[in-house]
Amino acid sequence: MHMKKKQQKKKSSPPKAAPEKKKGVSVKDGEEAPQKQPFFKKLIFGEEKPDLTEIESGSTTILDILSPTAVDTKSRDYIVVDGIFHAYLYITGYGYSTTVGNGWLSPLVEAGEGVSLNFIIKRQPKDKTLSKISQTTMINRSRMRDVGDMRQDYEELDSAIASGLYLKDVMNRQGEDFYYMHTIIEVTAEDAETVEQRVTAVEQLCVSVDMIARRCDYKQEQAFLSTLPVLALDPDVERKSRRNALTSGVAASFPFASYELSDKNGIFLGINMYNKTPVFLDPYDDYKYTNGNWWIGGSSGAGKTFTLLTLSGRLRQQGKRVIVIAPKKGHEFRPLCEKFGGLYLRMSPSSKDCPNLMAIRRTSLDAYAHLKNLTARDDSVLADKISRLIIWFSLKKRDLSEEDKSRLDSSLVECYRRYGIDFDNRSLTDEDGNFKEMPILADWYEVLQSSPETKHLSVVLSRYVTGSAAAMGGRNNIDLDNKFIVLDISGLSDDMIADGTFWATDVAYDLIMNAGTELSALLADELWSLVGASSNPQAAGFVLEMVKTIRGLGGIAVTSTQGMQDLFGLEGGKYGKGILDSSRIKLIMQMEEQEARLIQDVLNLSEDEVRQITRFRRGEGLLCIGYNHVPIAFHASQQEYDAITTSPTDLRGRDESA
Repeated sequence: MHMKKKQQKKKSSPPKAAPEKKKGVSVKDGEEAPQKQPFFKKLIFGEEKPDLTEIESGSTTILDILSPTAVDTKSRDYIVVDGIFHAYLYITGYGYSTTVGNGWLSPLVEAGEGVSLNFIIKRQPKDKTLSKISQTTMINRSRMRDVGDMRQDYEELDSAIASGLYLKDVMNRQGEDFYYMHTIIEVTAEDAETVEQRVTAVEQLCVSVDMIARRCDYKQEQAFLSTLPVLALDPDVERKSRRNALTSGVAASFPFASYELSDKNGIFLGINMYNKTPVFLDPYDDYKYTNGNWWIGGSSGAGKTFTLLTLSGRLRQQGKRVIVIAPKKGHEFRPLCEKFGGLYLRMSPSSKDCPNLMAIRRTSLDAYAHLKNLTARDDSVLADKISRLIIWFSLKKRDLSEEDKSRLDSSLVECYRRYGIDFDNRSLTDEDGNFKEMPILADWYEVLQSSPETKHLSVVLSRYVTGSAAAMGGRNNIDLDNKFIVLDISGLSDDMIADGTFWATDVAYDLIMNAGTELSALLADELWSLVGASSNPQAAGFVLEMVKTIRGLGGIAVTSTQGMQDLFGLEGGKYGKGILDSSRIKLIMQMEEQEARLIQDVLNLSEDEVRQITRFRRGEGLLCIGYNHVPIAFHASQQEYDAITTSPTDLRGRDESA
């Protein structure tokens, strides 16, 4: 049965009432008046926010982040972008050498701090370029027929024809492409004077490598925009800096050069201030460095102690044995020493943990025999110890005569004889192979007192026997078998610094000589007290000999100096210069100009490097290894900084957080 549905007519909806117009508000045709948000919806979901664009809403866009906050383009010679001065130069199209070798732009890349290069290379269509070269060559040939061979432009036409033929030959037969090359040099600095000095230095550098650089006078803003990574070169700058080149020339211009100083097993020093690369140095690499000894120089507050602290910690982390002699601010080494489980010894008149000066800690002087599996020589260890004790005594009594030295020698022989020790090395140990009990300064004092001829010499030792420094000369049983030892002699008075430093150096020297094949490092702060004007030739000679021989025993010596005049104050600087010559690695931190001039001739520093040294900030220095000079900013990790910082602000903050 087929049923049909009746179509019902749709009820027409009643016409909507026109919206009421509020007073003072006009509504255009086709627009709806803004409706008020319902009360409950507003209560639950909050006030509706209008749909606005990012610019209308005031939000930060990517362009806002990339763009500088302020740009000053009023000067002819530079522009100022966010407080940094930018000056620009370009290599003229005629300012390149016709024949170049590999890395021919490397000198500009290595120009130094604040100098960067921008290369813009555009490849040209090969077919159109070959057509233009052919037409130009034909025109030049026809012009050449009308020019006499005595005219100047005859040679120019001949050269242009030869260049055209060369371009065609290389592009057709060797498959090279044709390029237009533009080189723009950017120079930056924090002030106008520095940027002008650097621009002048770049111009002189370009002349030295047979290039011609021109300043972008009145075009600094256009040059700045041209160096942005948008490939939008200013037409005027492009025309003046355009140089044609083939594929081989463009490839050879790539600067395959680097300022990286990255030894395989090196310790991290800091950041190269030229190219911001990390610096890793391995002073124990005897294939690369003739010796690994360091010398660090700088004025007070330049960061020498901070550098020594970071070096000692990083060397210990690599498994090296570290011995530190700290004549000043020795307490700064204590937190780091305890962090590594080291041995901290404070050598002062009131301290009882001072190693015995007269103790013999070696059974043989032939330290090389163990390294090379040789038969050890039987040179007397006692004789060597006596000679060093006389040097120490001479630092206390400066006017020693040869007769007095002879009497001191005899008194020391008698002193050791009373303990059963003579010039036979076998007498140093007992039947079990352990060292015998050693004499102390009180025993030496007793021997000197027993003879009228030496009684006047015993006065020197009375301070360590019956005086205020008796604790230093007393007997103790300190175990020096530790991988991190700090000898803090900052508690000594000024008249005891020289002999106290020698005392600590003597102990450290014995420990390093006994190290065998173990790699070790001796860090001596302010060593000038033993090689400078306040010392004597015997003590200075001993320190110099120690620095020279320590390398052959698998160790390095790191010495630091504050005053250059003090370092060169003894015998015309003979020993101070010897220390510098024996240290392959030199680090020059901030110095006053007068001090920098003293070191300039010794290290062959340029005028720019001297100026740079005087402007270094705390923690920055010039690392000199032979003729390689690299400025470095030293950095410490947060853990290192927390362990070595002595800043009152940092210490207060640590206490508050605790």
